[in-house]
Amino acid sequence: MKNFILAARPKTLLAGVIPPMVAYAYFLSTARSGATLYLMLAVLGALFIQIATNFFNDVIDHEKGADKKRVGPTRVSAAGLVDIKTVKRWAIICVSLAALCGIPLIIRGGVPFLILGLVSLYLTYGYTGGKVSLAYRGLGELFVFLFFGLFSVMGSYYLFSLELNLGSFILASIFGLLATTFIGINNLRDRETDLEVGKRTLATRFSVRSYQYLILATIFTPYLLLYYFKDLSMIGWVFLAILPAVKLTNITFKNKGAMLNEGLKFSGIHLIIFSILLSFAFIYESLL
Repeated sequence: MKNFILAARPKTLLAGVIPPMVAYAYFLSTARSGATLYLMLAVLGALFIQIATNFFNDVIDHEKGADKKRVGPTRVSAAGLVDIKTVKRWAIICVSLAALCGIPLIIRGGVPFLILGLVSLYLTYGYTGGKVSLAYRGLGELFVFLFFGLFSVMGSYYLFSLELNLGSFILASIFGLLATTFIGINNLRDRETDLEVGKRTLATRFSVRSYQYLILATIFTPYLLLYYFKDLSMIGWVFLAILPAVKLTNITFKNKGAMLNEGLKFSGIHLIIFSILLSFAFIYESLL
């Protein structure tokens, strides 16, 4: 069980489960109540998909040699803690559970959710493996923005309300950017080792300084997008999240290699505080 949890990388799972929860808070600000079953299924589905992706990443990065000089948290395949076949089996189980969660969502959302579900399930493997291999083609950031932002938030909101609006797109963009901060810090940390093994992430294609500014944009652009929700009574409280955002910025620009693991920690703290405060603003609005 210890190695299962280690390979699942629990610190990264926030990026998957928070978007549907915030989308539900936004839904409540306009609809008052309902759709709790779909919230539960969306959260569980996102959780299983991300865990499966982490398991496949653990195996595939090891097979491609990307973890030979690991500077991040321990990978169970590279460390020899768990047999590769076992980790793959874990991934397949999680993909199966995600598919089960998706059946009611497909019934609710129709053909677009069938297509989205199939693409999501494939990319648990295709993010690092197969012919697509997004992470090795410098497309990881785009994938995270789309999947954890536009698809997760807008898709969840549609399941709750059966409609889309500009607010759901703005909210999706906010959380797509916040989720992209995670992979940005991760890829900046691994930049040198990725260069050695030919893993062409966006961080290896940019200069260090340019990529740091890209991460900076993912951290602070969400605050500009909050202007859309300026009429919410409690929206100003969300700006308290700037405190960990400033700390995260300092870590990003002043550290490298393993020292950037602290940046992943503050990426999570920033995401949690931002999400709680914004959700509170939406829920408070629903009570007025």
